[in-house]
Parts: sequence; structure tokens; C-alpha cells
Amino acid sequence: MGIMDVGFDLTHPTFYNSDFTDYRIGAFWDQIDRDTVGSVFPVGRDYRGKDEILGKQCSTDAALLSHGTHTLGIAAGSGAGGRYRGIAFESDICAVSNAVTKDIELIDSADIYKYTTATDALGFKYIFDYADSMDMPCVISFSEGYSPGFDSEDSLFCEYLNRICGQGHIIVTSAGNESLYIRHLPKPAGKQSAGSFVVCGDRMASFRALSDSPFTISLVGYGVSRDTVTISSADCIEDSVVSFHGDFPSSGQSVDIDVQRYHSAVYAGDTVYSITVRSAVPIGSDVPMALIIGGCQAEASLRAVSNAVFINGQADPSLSDAEPGHNILAPGCYPGLITVGATMHRPGFRNSRGEWIYTNDAGLAPGERAAYSSMGPVADGAVKPDVVAPGNNVISSYSSFYIEKNPDASDINSCVEFFDFGGRRYAWAADTGTSMAAPVVAGAVALWLQAVPTLTPADVMDVIRSTSRRRYASAHYPDNEYGYGEIDVHAGLLHLLGLTSVDGLGTDSPSRVSVEYSAGRLRLDFSGLRPAEVSVRVYALSGRQVFGSVVTTVEGAATDIALPPLSPGVYAVQIDCSGGGSVLIRV
Repeated sequence: MGIMDVGFDLTHPTFYNSDFTDYRIGAFWDQIDRDTVGSVFPVGRDYRGKDEILGKQCSTDAALLSHGTHTLGIAAGSGAGGRYRGIAFESDICAVSNAVTKDIELIDSADIYKYTTATDALGFKYIFDYADSMDMPCVISFSEGYSPGFDSEDSLFCEYLNRICGQGHIIVTSAGNESLYIRHLPKPAGKQSAGSFVVCGDRMASFRALSDSPFTISLVGYGVSRDTVTISSADCIEDSVVSFHGDFPSSGQSVDIDVQRYHSAVYAGDTVYSITVRSAVPIGSDVPMALIIGGCQAEASLRAVSNAVFINGQADPSLSDAEPGHNILAPGCYPGLITVGATMHRPGFRNSRGEWIYTNDAGLAPGERAAYSSMGPVADGAVKPDVVAPGNNVISSYSSFYIEKNPDASDINSCVEFFDFGGRRYAWAADTGTSMAAPVVAGAVALWLQAVPTLTPADVMDVIRSTSRRRYASAHYPDNEYGYGEIDVHAGLLHLLGLTSVDGLGTDSPSRVSVEYSAGRLRLDFSGLRPAEVSVRVYALSGRQVFGSVVTTVEGAATDIALPPLSPGVYAVQIDCSGGGSVLIRV
């Protein structure tokens, strides 16, 4: 399991195996580590093996952030020290701590120029190279993103990631948490104009326009009169920044607008306009402010990339053209990567203080797309996300270094349980976002790679397409909310192993029965089930039934079953009872 993120507590017990006999992080590159003496890397340094990594203890930014500790725990945490384990909980781990906006203060100002998407690209390469050196397949979980600029840097990043992905090399990335607000304003060709109102909590708002033909953008103040500032794309100079000034006399406001024009390196034939609007007061706070795209022949779109949002019809019902969606972040908007949206399954949780924290403000049913989860399509019309997974109030490991440095931080309220290990205070905490959903899918892919190490991104998409759970039977999949549906880890494994058509073998995992195999015996825990006769069958990968029995459950007790001698390998166990299903065991 590979991961690139921020805020790692490398000492958290969940990164050991479940009985603490093996430490599972084999390599760690801290890209903002200032101790670069002897390092062969352009930034930071790496650490190899248990002693070096535990000697490092945490990423340089661990006092500021805990994000990576949480996401890695979801993907691969063993649950050691508690009861919350990740999906691929026995996997070997390679991690990279990269640079993001929230930890930039830790980087020497003279070195900030070194940190670009190229640095992230090297992080992905580092993980795949380590996996190759260990002769293992690898999936990388990446829960970060940015609004794409469609420039040469984007193009190179996209192309590079496509090239390093392939057989046994998979990247899973989060879609983004952008859907609570509307930030996309399209204008189809043949329509004279399209507009909406814009509000920004800051005095500066940034937008990115994409167009295949000349067009205009008008900023209209709805004061006593309709004060208008109009910019024509013809006045913008290629690969240069052109500045404009506009006054709104009826409201006493003025704006300064900078526009940088460049050809899209991602979509041939399109031109990109990076637009920055500055005002003495927060935009739209004094009088309603509309943005209107004009030019009948142009197929154009405008995307708010700062904290500006569109509000349809605020002061004029005819200006209601902004649309939800179109907000998948890069690199999730690229082809070749598995992009993950979030669903709701846990509406709330009880924290360590006994307080019930309810966060399901939208009143969603289990399995519905979370309101914040970014939606497609992407700029070329492709459907994204590819798949969805649980993202609300996912409980996982939390950084002891963050807790130590920030005891009064508001997010400490999300800790559900504390425990001590090795003289430190650790925690499990709930967090929400597509950042949490992506490592669920990455963990699933890690298990699939264990079954079939040669899987390509296309193979993974085939499994997702064939086995994902689809909430609405009448809907067309894939769509721009759910992709192909919600990930089904177990059904995916059965699909890869050729067991989906075996008569009598279900594709659901047991919800009320736990199954363990050891030394020729099955141990079935039917806790919570009333006494009943239960059918237990074991199937080889060929689909042949190799064992069958009927047992009587005892409420609150486990049942041991002796199996006949079996050849080494993977077998499927089917348990027919309320809350039963199938599981895979390795003999």
C-alpha cells in the first residue's frame, strides 16, 4: 500500500501488524524535511527500515496536521491498540509526506520554488520504485487535489501519471469536496449569453475561463443603476497578464481585473483565461454582482477557483445559468486514475467525552452520495467520479503528535477513543470527506492486487464496473454523482477469482457472523443470533464444493468446525443464516 499525504504519525500502533510483531512501513520520504545532508533527493530525505522510520517518529508537519495518519489507517491500519482497522490491514506500506498549502510555512522561503506537481510526480515514482524493488504490486492512495489550470504543467503531470500507471501500478485519488456550492458557469455555442451572480467572502476572487472562440465577460453591479465593466477576449494578449480597471458609480465601488491568456495544453483548440478580480470590499457583499459570458459563437465556461460562489437569480431571475457539478479536482479529473466520491453511512458518532456528534445535515440515507462530494463531468465531458465509497465520519488512527501540540483544537472533539502505547497517548478519530473515501477504495484495490498482482487500471475499472453496488436500479451508470456505484470489496474479489457464478455462493459478506480459520478449523462467532440451524459450505476456486455441514448456533458463543484436509490455497466459505454471506479464507 502506497500513500502520499501530509501529517503522518509513524509510531501509531496501527502501522504494526495486529500482534505488534512486525512494523509495516518499509520506506518513508519526507519531502519537507530540512535535514537534507547526504540526501539524494531534490527535496527532503527518505528513511528506510523500522529503526530509521521509528527514529524519525513523524513527518515534519505532524504538529500541524493529522490527515495522512487518518487516511493511511483507513487504507491499511491493522487496528493494533484498538478495534478500528483498515481495509488492507496486513499490507506492506510505503509513504510520502509532500508539501501542501497548510504546511508551506515549514518550508524555507528560498526553497518553495522546488515544490510543484513535479515533486508530487516524484513522490508517486518513489512509491512505485520501492514496490518494484520488493517485487510487489502497488496501489497508491492520494487524498489531495487542486483546481486544474489546463496549462503545460497540468498536461505534463497528467501524461506522467498515465505513463507510470500500468500493470501492478494503480493510483486512486479523491474527487474533492466541492459540491456544497455552485462554481461552474457554462455558455453553450449558439446562446447569446449566460450569467449568474457571484459572492465572495474576500476582496479577491479568482476564475478560470475556457473557450474555443472569442467571447466577452461582463461584471455587472446591481446598484441604483446597472454599472457594467466588460472585458473582451480580443483585448487579452497571449501568454501575458493584461490589467483592466472598472468603476461602479452607483455603489461607489471599483474593481481591478488581471487576465492571463494562454492556449490549453490539455484540450486542443481551447484557450484558457486566468482571471483575478480585486475590490475594496468583498465582492457581492455591498450590492449584487453578476458575471455574464457573451459571444454567440463561443462555447465557453467559467469556473470559480477561489472561495467565490455563484448564486442563481439573486437579483435577476434571468441570470440563473450556473450549474452544480463540474468540480472534480486534479489529478482526479485525469484519465487513467481511479477517482473516488463519497457516500454517507455513519450520520454521527459519540466522541471520547460521551457527546453525540451528528453531522448528517442533509438527512441522507445510508449509501447516498454525500452532499459535499465533487461531481463531474470533467472539462472534456468524461464521466467522473469512477466509484464511490463511505466518506462520512470514518473512524481511523489520529496523530499523537498533533494531539500533543494542539490539545484544545476543535477537531480533537472528533476523537472517539484514546489509548496509551510506548509512553505516548494515541487516538482514534472520526473524519469526513472524499479524502476518507479514496483510501477505502485503495485498500480494496490492494486486496484485489493480492489476488491478481498483474491488474492494470483498466482491469480495476472492469472490476468496479462489474461489481459495484448501484443504489438506483433505474438510473444509468456510470453517472457524474456515483460513477459505477459504491465499491464492493468482497464482490470484486469473487469476480477476480471467478467465483461469482458458483451456485449457492453469495456475493455479500456476512454482517452478523465473523469467521476465522486456523490449523484446519473454522471458528464461527454468531454473537447476537438466536439458536438456529445454519448451513456452512466450503468451495474451492474451481467452484467445487469441498465441505458442507449444518451446525446449531448457540447464542453468545462461537462454533468450531473441523475441516477435511485441504490443499493450500484460497477457499470460499458460505454461511446461510440471518446476516450470513460468504468469506474467503487462505489454507
